[in-house]
Amino acid sequence: MTDHIHIAVTHPNGVKHFTLCPTRKKVVQTLALVLLALLTVTFASLYFLSARSTEAEAAVERLRDERAALNAELAVLQQKRDELTATIENKDVELTALTQRVVTVEDMLGLNSVAKDASLTHRLDVAAINSAVRYTMLQLIPNGKPIESYRRSSGFGSRTHPVTGKAKFHMGLDLTADKGTPVYAPADGVVEYVRPSRKKGYGNFVKIDHAFGFMTLYAHLDKFNVRSGQFVKKGDLIAWSGNTGLSTGPHLHYEVRFLGRALDPRRFIKWSPENFDTLLEKEKRVGWGHLVSVVENLVETQVQVANMPDPEPPLSTAQQREADLDVTPTNVSM
Repeated sequence: MTDHIHIAVTHPNGVKHFTLCPTRKKVVQTLALVLLALLTVTFASLYFLSARSTEAEAAVERLRDERAALNAELAVLQQKRDELTATIENKDVELTALTQRVVTVEDMLGLNSVAKDASLTHRLDVAAINSAVRYTMLQLIPNGKPIESYRRSSGFGSRTHPVTGKAKFHMGLDLTADKGTPVYAPADGVVEYVRPSRKKGYGNFVKIDHAFGFMTLYAHLDKFNVRSGQFVKKGDLIAWSGNTGLSTGPHLHYEVRFLGRALDPRRFIKWSPENFDTLLEKEKRVGWGHLVSVVENLVETQVQVANMPDPEPPLSTAQQREADLDVTPTNVSM
C-alpha cells in the first residue's frame, strides 16, 4: 500500500491528477488542522462578540432608561427649585415688609434704644413686651372717656361752687350730658361701693377701685348698673348720668384718684396708645417708672410661662396605684 495521495480534479478540458507524497500530505493535514482551528477560534470569537454585543445593547438600554429617569427626576428637582426660589423671594418680600412694620412699631412705641442690627426675633420680643406693657396699663389704669359725648362745663382745680357760691377745690370734671347718658368703666376694676342719694352732695354715685392704687368716682348719676363688690372690665356699662345731689343740671361728675389724691381727669381722658407717654410725662404725682417696671416683670413672666413646654400630665388614680404596687423587695425598707 503506497503512502502517496492521488487527487483527481475534473474540469471542462479534462481531468488533472495530482500526487502528494507523505511530506506534502503532512503539510496539507497540518494546514487543514490550522485552518480548522482558525475557523473554530473565529466562530467562537464571533459567538463571544455577539453575546457581548447583546449585553452591551442591554446595558445601553438600561442606561437610556436610567437617563430618562434621571432626566425626569431632574425636571422634578428643577420644578421644586423654582418653587423654592419663588417661596424664598416671597419670604424676602414678607421679611422686608415685616422688618418695616417692626421699625414702624418701634417708632410708635419709642423703642429707639433697640439696636437696629439686633435679630428680628429679639426686636419682635422687645416690641411685643412693650406693646403688652402698654396694653396692660391701658386695661388696668383709667383712660379714655367715661361717656361718649359731653361738653366740659367745669374743670379740675379751684373754683367757686355753682350752688353754694363758696370757693372750693374741684376734684374732678363736670361733663355735661343729657340725663340717661350711658357711663362706662374706663378700666378693669372692682366696684367698692354704690351709694344712692338723691338730694345730698354727690347724689347717686359709684366708686371703682382699679389696679396699682387708682380709683375713679362717678357722681350725680340717675341709675346704677352695678353693685358693690362686682368686678367690671374696661368698657362695661356701670350707670347712667343724671342730676341727683347738689347739681345745677344733668351732668356727670368724674374723678380720678391715686392713693386717695385727686388727679386731673383730663390727662387720663386724653391718654391713649397714640400719646401713651404724654400722661407719664405730665402727671408727676405717680411713680410711673416703678409702675412700668412692675408691669414689665409681670408681662415677661407671662411670656416665659407661655413659652415653657407643657408639663407632664399627672398620673391618674389607677396609674398611681399601679406605680405604688410596682415595688421591688430592694425598695422596701424594714
